[in-house]
Amino acid sequence: MKERTFYDSHMHAFNLSHPSISVFARRSLRELRRSLFRWRHLWRLAPFALLVLCLSVLFILSCLASSVPVLRGWVRSWVVGLYRQMKRLLKSAANLLVVLENDIGSTFLLMEDCLREKENPLLQEDGLHVGGETYTHIVMTPLMMDFGYKGNQPPGEGRVRRFHYDMRAGKPIVEQVIDVFGAVRTYLETEADEKLTVKYPALRPGTKRVFEIYPFLGLNPANYSLSKIAELLDKYFKDYTGRRGDFFAQMGQFDGNISHLGSHAFAGIKAYPPLGFDPWPDRDAEAMEKAELLYDTCSKKGIPLTTHGGKGGFVVVGKDELNAVADVSKWAAVLSRYPRLKVNLAHFPVGTLDRKRQRETLALVLRHENVYVDISCHATTEAYYKGLKALLEGLDAKAREKLERRILFGSDFAVNLMWIESYNHYVALFSQTPSVTLAQKLAFCSANPERFLFVTEKEAETPRIEA
Repeated sequence: MKERTFYDSHMHAFNLSHPSISVFARRSLRELRRSLFRWRHLWRLAPFALLVLCLSVLFILSCLASSVPVLRGWVRSWVVGLYRQMKRLLKSAANLLVVLENDIGSTFLLMEDCLREKENPLLQEDGLHVGGETYTHIVMTPLMMDFGYKGNQPPGEGRVRRFHYDMRAGKPIVEQVIDVFGAVRTYLETEADEKLTVKYPALRPGTKRVFEIYPFLGLNPANYSLSKIAELLDKYFKDYTGRRGDFFAQMGQFDGNISHLGSHAFAGIKAYPPLGFDPWPDRDAEAMEKAELLYDTCSKKGIPLTTHGGKGGFVVVGKDELNAVADVSKWAAVLSRYPRLKVNLAHFPVGTLDRKRQRETLALVLRHENVYVDISCHATTEAYYKGLKALLEGLDAKAREKLERRILFGSDFAVNLMWIESYNHYVALFSQTPSVTLAQKLAFCSANPERFLFVTEKEAETPRIEA
């Protein structure tokens, strides 16, 4: 049997100890306050007004329902529908929190256990069965997030204290790095653990661990000095080759001392604009110098860079800043200066999802040979795949071929649990959808991500041309 590798090019490995939740909450409260007290934002209150109106109508109808049988049945069905929707949302939130409350090593174990579950075991003795293919290897690329934020000053340093205990916890990326690499080692060492089946029933004693785990380093240049960024890039990517074998040799070797990590610890870099990263800060000379150092290093060495796409997610900046840093035009400016940069513009929208971002992102894919997109988070329903099919079929043959070669399968686990029940369910949906051909599935989850993440032996032997 020909050996093939399945890739999840966009997933996460963090728990509740890593995000700066207080900063996220403060931003949400700040935006709500602005909506309430600025007349030009009053239209945002429409959802609340609609809710009050619906509740008022419901109250009136319930009063009348006792005497009008037709209304009684209508009110009952409306209430039951609302209850079921609220129950689904709460259940999804609880499902996500259960995962995030665990340590990261448990995240990898529960993902493997889920793929082996008895009801629909995608992962069997001979490999992972997806889209008519059997994959003997599975590569996970957990994207770390640099949750530290430049606006996270303690009280007394240009910031008004708004709460009694207004001391925000520091969230340095170093703690997440230590936890993730420790978790990879723990995950690989569990093959002989007989107690494992208590929590993960599908992982029988002696079951071989199947994931190859190659993390991406979360990096927000705004949080560091230029010299520190240069130091980090030199430490982790000085001898970067892009060969999968070099990453495999380092996997699980972490001894707990972060200073011992070096080249081939990280397979790429993750950028996250909603956390305050401006992809092209052309009005700030200092920030621009930092960004150029990042792009120059990635472009010259062929280091893959994945960036969060869209304006949702873990947002800690204000709306105006978010609109600026999350706009696709920022990446158009980056790629005009660094056309060889290998970048994944994540969360590709299709159908009715953000048509403007879809058009602008597609234009970059068609214009630049190293621009990719992934389907993470959005691909939780068949409607998404139908939209993707319609988009592909609406392109001319040349454009369709280009896009088909740049789409990456990604899950956005565990965040996607807000919209889908389990990791197995997400992968099964991709495997079974009739809207994506078998050839396309093979490209999206294997050939394309392999090209994005690694270099071939032939490419590795060819000297790189400096950008």
